[in-house]
Amino acid sequence: MPLRTFTPAQIRSHLGSLLGCLCLTLAFGVLAFQLAPPLSLGVSPYDRNFLSGVNAIERIADVPSRWTHGASTLHMPSLGVRATILSLDLLNSRPAGMPDPVVNLSVGDQHLAVFNVARNASRPGRFRLLLPPTLGASIDIHIDSTWIRPANDPRELGVVFLTAQLAPVAGGPRLPPPLSLAALAGMALLGYVALRGAGLGTGVALGLAAMAAAGVSAGIALRPLDVLPFLNRLAALAGLACAAIWLARLIAPPQREAGRLVLSRADLPIYLGLAWWTMPLFQIILTLDGARNVGPNWITIMIGAVTALAALAALALRGAAARRGWTYRQLLTAVLLGGSLAHTVFLIGFAFTRSAPDFWIHFRAIRSFVRDGLPLYNLDGIRANHFGFSYKWPPLYAAILRPFAGLDGTSVMTGHRIVNTLFLGSTAALLVRRAPSWPVAVAVLMLFNFRPAADTIAFGQVDIAMLLGATLVLLAALRGRDGLAGALIAFFTLIKLFPALLFGFFLVQRRWRVIGGAILAGLACTALTLAVFGWATHWIFLTEVLPIMGSGGGSSPWIENQTFSGFFSRFFAPQITAEPFGTPLISLATYAFFGGALLLAFALAASRTPSDRAAGASWGVATPLQFSLFLMLTVLAVPAAWMHYEAVVILVFAAILLHGAAPLSLGSASALAAAYALIAYGNQWSFTDSAISGGIGVLGYSYKFYGLLLLFGVIVAEIWRDRAAPHAISARAT
Repeated sequence: MPLRTFTPAQIRSHLGSLLGCLCLTLAFGVLAFQLAPPLSLGVSPYDRNFLSGVNAIERIADVPSRWTHGASTLHMPSLGVRATILSLDLLNSRPAGMPDPVVNLSVGDQHLAVFNVARNASRPGRFRLLLPPTLGASIDIHIDSTWIRPANDPRELGVVFLTAQLAPVAGGPRLPPPLSLAALAGMALLGYVALRGAGLGTGVALGLAAMAAAGVSAGIALRPLDVLPFLNRLAALAGLACAAIWLARLIAPPQREAGRLVLSRADLPIYLGLAWWTMPLFQIILTLDGARNVGPNWITIMIGAVTALAALAALALRGAAARRGWTYRQLLTAVLLGGSLAHTVFLIGFAFTRSAPDFWIHFRAIRSFVRDGLPLYNLDGIRANHFGFSYKWPPLYAAILRPFAGLDGTSVMTGHRIVNTLFLGSTAALLVRRAPSWPVAVAVLMLFNFRPAADTIAFGQVDIAMLLGATLVLLAALRGRDGLAGALIAFFTLIKLFPALLFGFFLVQRRWRVIGGAILAGLACTALTLAVFGWATHWIFLTEVLPIMGSGGGSSPWIENQTFSGFFSRFFAPQITAEPFGTPLISLATYAFFGGALLLAFALAASRTPSDRAAGASWGVATPLQFSLFLMLTVLAVPAAWMHYEAVVILVFAAILLHGAAPLSLGSASALAAAYALIAYGNQWSFTDSAISGGIGVLGYSYKFYGLLLLFGVIVAEIWRDRAAPHAISARAT
């Protein structure tokens, strides 16, 4: 709603909410800085976020250590504007006969001290200095040292860094750094405005913004080194979300219907497109804030720049277009589609240039079986790490690759990628042809600008085949061909196991013919694999491989695992690696989340809602959304699902876009756009470099998990709305 339509009372109300949010945030922030402990930094992979100009970690005197270069810098956040005390533990571990290192410390252009680090092979020297007051949010401490280059060691060696601590001087209250406090306030205020723009009520938006501010403030008070470096980025993220939602509302304003704000499905491409392009903008902001190796690809930047220029040109030509019957919204929709298709082509082309580690795992296993007579399953490798480089799928996929085992592997890999690309195009064609209007068709096409799908092509995985298979299963279900649907589910289950969850949809709706189709397909596929591998290989898979895969170590804290289990594991794992990790608490939480999500899916899919084709729906009311709940479980609630597994959720987005002609609530449309941006854009290294950090960094690693939760929530809300609609109509009739 434009500002000019606000009444004075409404303006006062909004200003009061903003002022309340600001006051709460400032109170939280000031208290947090009073309670924050000294900043202590040791040597670990995490220290790369705070140290530059240092060598790799090694153990010296049985302690994790880093040799500095001649010029090194310690980047530390500030705890206040008062003077602080710096404590450094440095070790002289130079070979005998080498001169002691001379260390020169400075902050900015201000020289602090020069001192020698006396020789002691096992005990570090502790150096304490008083740093001057600063108004900045961070302090850069330069550690310049004389350096050596011993024989047979090409490294530049200065002095050995062990620990650093930064503590405010005792006595009196701490005045928080103004820039840090401004970033915290900006995060809360911009977050509040973004939530209001997404259609949330004043109380809910204010409560969520206050909760975010309180959570970040608690992090500052408890673990400041894990939180303070991210304040600027959190504020920037809130600002981008605010700008995107309000720009979308300016271009395609929602309408008020039955007391709520709703968005026409014709305007969804604008919301989806603007949300997606905020992600590379955030990468650029991260780079400007000092993050390394997270910038968007230069081709992404070029496509974005051309898309932005085309949008401005469409704005300039809107008068001429209006005379031909085109609105600016329609022009912008076409522009965003062009940018999306161009980036899709780039992603697929880029995928063809990358290595295919997963393909080679599978291909080498079957080639070794055929050529060398080796077992299909390397049990020692699977026992060591069932997320590692060993074939562990059911035998069916290996049987499909068997005819190609004698061919050149590179040619087979290229063919695999071509087939995946054709499968992706086929899925797009199947979904677009069901769109009731061209704006909805545009929105469906935009979904295929999807990084998990491109990574599937690049890695040599089968998730695009799973996407096409799930689409065919849904189409079969809509046409009442449950036997065919069951056969398709059985086929894909015998490749990758997870699709078995799709049986839940048919069973809860008591569509028993799916069982017959599954049994027939299962017998046929098993007969094929028995003919290729014999019974021994199947017995090994059933008795050895499956128990390992289903053991308590089935989860992984690695960044690519975007399930609830992966999200939860990252808070407890000693290292975020692609190794199996589990505790009784993690296992219990995983089972509880899976059980709760499954029960919710059963409850929402239990009833069959009549088709509303007469009212303009292209899919019927509930079937695609109910089916999508179970498809979501395959990437959200299982112990481990890498990012490329999420290619299948393209179908989930399409099911929502094609779900009838009724408008979406503004909240659902905003959540859908946010989910699309989070899931479709980027992979595990798009927003972090290889320095695995803690605190907010760990929360950031799960960004696709948050997108999956939002998407799941939109599905639940839409099914609930469909269930409530007949009751509302009945109430109005009486």
